[in-house]
Amino acid sequence: MGCEVLTDCENYEGGVKSVPKDGATDGDEDFFIRAPWTGNSLGLQDLEFLASQSKVTLVGIAGVANAGKTTFLATLYCLLRSGKKIGRYRFAGSLTLYGWENIAWYLSWKRNNDIQFPPHTTSNAGRVPGLLHLCLRDDFGDEKDVVFTDAPGEWFDHWSFNQHDPNAQGAVWIHDNADAFLLFADCEMLAGTELGKARKQIRMVADRIKDDLAGRPLGIIWAKSDIMVDEDVKKQLTTYVNNSGIKNFQQFDTSVRDAGDGSMHNNICAAIGWILERINLEQLILPTVAVAKAEDMFLSRR
Repeated sequence: MGCEVLTDCENYEGGVKSVPKDGATDGDEDFFIRAPWTGNSLGLQDLEFLASQSKVTLVGIAGVANAGKTTFLATLYCLLRSGKKIGRYRFAGSLTLYGWENIAWYLSWKRNNDIQFPPHTTSNAGRVPGLLHLCLRDDFGDEKDVVFTDAPGEWFDHWSFNQHDPNAQGAVWIHDNADAFLLFADCEMLAGTELGKARKQIRMVADRIKDDLAGRPLGIIWAKSDIMVDEDVKKQLTTYVNNSGIKNFQQFDTSVRDAGDGSMHNNICAAIGWILERINLEQLILPTVAVAKAEDMFLSRR
């Protein structure tokens, strides 16, 4: 809650307090508590540390290279940093503030009122994607730990052609472990001369995600929606992705360059809010109870 010194926090209870040595001041290193994380993107061991404390919602950010995945995440963080909410939740902290700031820096205003886009996420980042964490809290104190994958698009390129490709292991890990997916469609490519290639890539990645999807939410993010795309193209792709009647499906028009009504920025937060809402509803579904049987004392108790 903003207290660098542990003993200054009004909510601190129990444990071993950090007491300054004789003559020490608040600025001395011994008076501060070291955090067990670096603030950069999480790895698997860091994820285990987080998952041991609370239920983590892992959102798989999927799509080919340069589809706008990292820019989407950077914009989301910038919106939360400026006070925007995700549904009923507001920003309440992060174990990866350095990681968020590293990508959000490019979208911040600089000299001559110029902004840049985050650099391409390289494919040599290992077999597990960088993981960015958000802690969200509502007015009743209910907290959600949400982790987003920031993976290179080349992983999904390899995965779409061959799911057993060694270069696709990161994408396979995301598919096996994510609680929900956001599939990115690049409006810039769909509106240009590479329409055929872009349409094929989206379909192939969608096919991989839908394999053993079960009830996990799948949303389409129409990234760079400030660029107009033929509505028939979007309708055909939407119909293809949802041709098997996905249980939890939605689509969102988003862009870092917001429309005058604020809708494209609002949709970035709305996409994450929709995921949390659908997962909450799935968790509230009770299992089917077998019919009462006279010979079964447990099932007969009503």
